[in-house]
Amino acid sequence: MARVAVQPLDIETGLVDDHAAAAKVLPGAAYQSSARSKAIEAFAVEGLPNRRLEEYRYFDLRQMLAKAGPLAVTPAASSVDTTDPAAGLFAEIDRHIAVFINGRFDAAGSSLHGLPDGVELLSHAEALNSEAAWVSEALESSIAPQDAVATLNAAYAIDGVVIRVSAGVKVDKPIEVQWRAVGDVSTHFHTRSLVVVEEGAQLTLLETRGDDEQAPVFSTGALRLVVGDDASLRHAALYADGKDVVRVGKKSVTLGKTSNYETLGLAVGAGKARTDEHVHFAGENTKASISGLSLLRDAAVMDNTLFVDHAVPNCESEETFRSVLDDASRGVFQGSILVRKDAQKIDSQMQARALLLSRKAEMDAKPMLEIYADDVICAHGSAIGEPDQNAIFYLMSRGIDENTARALLVAGFLDDVVDGFDDGEIAVALKTLLAERLGAPKDTAQEAPL
Repeated sequence: MARVAVQPLDIETGLVDDHAAAAKVLPGAAYQSSARSKAIEAFAVEGLPNRRLEEYRYFDLRQMLAKAGPLAVTPAASSVDTTDPAAGLFAEIDRHIAVFINGRFDAAGSSLHGLPDGVELLSHAEALNSEAAWVSEALESSIAPQDAVATLNAAYAIDGVVIRVSAGVKVDKPIEVQWRAVGDVSTHFHTRSLVVVEEGAQLTLLETRGDDEQAPVFSTGALRLVVGDDASLRHAALYADGKDVVRVGKKSVTLGKTSNYETLGLAVGAGKARTDEHVHFAGENTKASISGLSLLRDAAVMDNTLFVDHAVPNCESEETFRSVLDDASRGVFQGSILVRKDAQKIDSQMQARALLLSRKAEMDAKPMLEIYADDVICAHGSAIGEPDQNAIFYLMSRGIDENTARALLVAGFLDDVVDGFDDGEIAVALKTLLAERLGAPKDTAQEAPL
């Protein structure tokens, strides 16, 4: 079927027309110019994704940006808004910190002294300008499909974080990457990051994304994760997008044999955001735990789109997503598990659940299984409902007021997933934030899981 022609939006025309001038100041210009030109040409043909594409049925990027008009590339900034709710989330945890403002590395605001031997951390711009072979090899090894957002990101990527943990190195404390957006609401920026955890290495990676009240209106971020044989990566991310922000994150993960991958994303923002994660099992006897939480209000939107590719036998994956939606907010979960023909002995369990706190809130869930092997244990499920009034009444009968009872019930619904990811300082930080947002007693966040 021929593609239906549509009139380009002002923002689409501007992104294409302005690229030639912007490319002159983008990193790696000496040898990346051809790739960037091909990427913007591909975007010019496709345009912004819209609801006619099944993958973007619930996140019509074209409609969201229809009134944005032409956008300028976000300029560099040297300060962050201290009222950003994400800024101090992990303040009590001893960690290394890399700060990016409007997509660009802020060396002055970062704290990277004391990185152990065998750990490299540099900006994407530095990595491109140095023409490091391992960087290009890792980025090009991704088999995730390339849509219009990916090509736009490739064309405009201004910076990002690049981390390599050498074989056998166990990083003793987490590395946090803080993404901050400040300034003009009529601008855009795009980042591209890479994390490589080599054979037998271990890393805990934290991400916090937050915006001030005048944040850029549109951003994309591509994150490539490569987990080597016998390696372990734990990744926790907080998304606190600003009210006027539209953001799309693309995440491509490759897992080696007997590796372990755990990830948890928590969305508490006010804008419209999408995380598109592609997880490829490349080695046997590997385990992955992929979780996402959304606590939204007003007109916020969070789209969690996930594709898990079981390409080899004897692996396990667990996908757990929960949403709490108030006012006119909307949650989306599109999860797909593919078990290929020769991938026997797969155990994969997917679950998506949502609590609606308002009659105007909306949840769209589409879990899917595609199985071509016959010796597997796979299941998926979805449930959407309201808080249990009997449970609320029970708590009220014990002397707890109705608002606190409701907050405790909702906190328990979300905290259960946090406990499955971590039982230490990271869990306390995340549960404290959830308690604050819900109005639940903060001491519930300090309790150890049963």
